[in-house]
Amino acid sequence: MKKLLFLLLMMPAFSIAQQTDKLLYGYAYGMIHDGAFGGGLAGNVELWNLVNIGPAVELTSFDGHTMIPVFLDLKIKYRLENWSPYVAGQFGYNNYNVKQIQNLTAPSGIQQMTTFNETGKYFWGVGAGIIRHFKQFGVYASYLYRGYTYKYPPDIKINDEIVNISDKMVSTNVFILGVTF
Repeated sequence: MKKLLFLLLMMPAFSIAQQTDKLLYGYAYGMIHDGAFGGGLAGNVELWNLVNIGPAVELTSFDGHTMIPVFLDLKIKYRLENWSPYVAGQFGYNNYNVKQIQNLTAPSGIQQMTTFNETGKYFWGVGAGIIRHFKQFGVYASYLYRGYTYKYPPDIKINDEIVNISDKMVSTNVFILGVTF
């Protein structure tokens, strides 16, 4: 109870400190990802008034199926009065699991309709953007180029023969508009 009371008494000091030298940034945004709408949230810590880094999550789609990327968001910013141009990098995992039905060919030449799962593996993204800062919040726009990797089960069998499907790599453009607080 004493710790909770102490924390409550210290909150105004933490609030004042946060207002003069902001260390935490939140980002909420809408996006166009591969022609589909989506959105996301990120929470970044600012280091040396230059680098923002933190976790992020999005809800979007790929080929008409839900995809939930979870990733590390990195922004390197340069502050000019109320504007901050930045370059961005994203590295993470795309939660995606879709049942596929395809006509696969075994090494012996036998073909068979086979059901298997296509799952997300990892992804990366690079891009740039700009933030317009106001007193309590900011608005921003950015462009990202992303590369995704999807994997398949390692041992798909057709007539006791193993068929291996190599990882699929795709890329897409992402346009983002959002607010920062």
